[in-house]
Amino acid sequence: MHGELLDPLTEAVPPDWDRFVTSVGAPVLWRAAPLTTAAWASQSATVLAVVRDGTDVVALLHTRFLGAGGYRHYHRAGSVPRAGFIECRLAPASIAGHLFAVGLDAAGKRAAVLAFERAVRARHRVAGFCYRHVGSDDVAAFDRRTRRVLAVSPDTVLSTEWSSVEDYLSTLPAKWRSQLRKMRSGITATRAIVDTVPTAEAARLINLIRFRHQRRAVVRTPVPEHYLEHLNADPATRFATYSDESGLLALSTVHDNGIDLTMSYWGARDRVDGDVANLYFDHYVDLVAHTISLGRATLRPGKGMARIKERFGARPVASNLVVGW
Repeated sequence: MHGELLDPLTEAVPPDWDRFVTSVGAPVLWRAAPLTTAAWASQSATVLAVVRDGTDVVALLHTRFLGAGGYRHYHRAGSVPRAGFIECRLAPASIAGHLFAVGLDAAGKRAAVLAFERAVRARHRVAGFCYRHVGSDDVAAFDRRTRRVLAVSPDTVLSTEWSSVEDYLSTLPAKWRSQLRKMRSGITATRAIVDTVPTAEAARLINLIRFRHQRRAVVRTPVPEHYLEHLNADPATRFATYSDESGLLALSTVHDNGIDLTMSYWGARDRVDGDVANLYFDHYVDLVAHTISLGRATLRPGKGMARIKERFGARPVASNLVVGW
């Protein structure tokens, strides 16, 4: 196997990137166009990797080359630090930055990662690697004698075993079910599952949430409006929205691959901006109902706030950080 690295700001992403994304059922977040838009807005150099076995693509990796200052330093678009650390995750979303071909066995996955790392070391002075959001089944592909595997906040998955949202609600604890119904009855905003959202409003609300949960000393650039245009154009992406006469109040993005739904971005107004209480809790029920109506097997709420998501019936799925030389 051999790895091919490219900078999406200066090099064209090969057509088989998007073909591979489609073949493994990954969401639009993995497609070349939104990733290139995100790279222009990134605070650090983006490195995309295509790993091939002969002419066949077997893995894709989305990584960032962080300089000595890590997240705390902003690098001009197109510039690359002389030396640094490779971080693998899909930015600006917070999901795993690796995709393997369907059916690739454990030995094949490990060989693909080794091919990627050889390519990186041939081009950059690398101080180490950091792989985020690694599932238990894939840890062996990234682990080495000189690395540590750390359990981190779990991912979450909700299996939709019900024929209606009322059947779903009946499985929740009585007190929580009563609280949810009270919350939902008190919301007067218009709910809708829509194909597109106004990009300026949506980007602003998503960025409000991103900056609210930003860690200290972290440089976090905003999600640009153009990135939302790519999501609007994707027929497999829909938005759970809340609005009133003043405009968009909140939104959640969800991606459908025909088997399950994957949630990515949540955006909502601040208190000073006319927020509405309990929309975050309410939208989970709406998306469970949407998942049931489509006949999909699972809803994937993703990482973060795992305890809240477990209250909605989601089960935790182990996630790991693999870091070292």
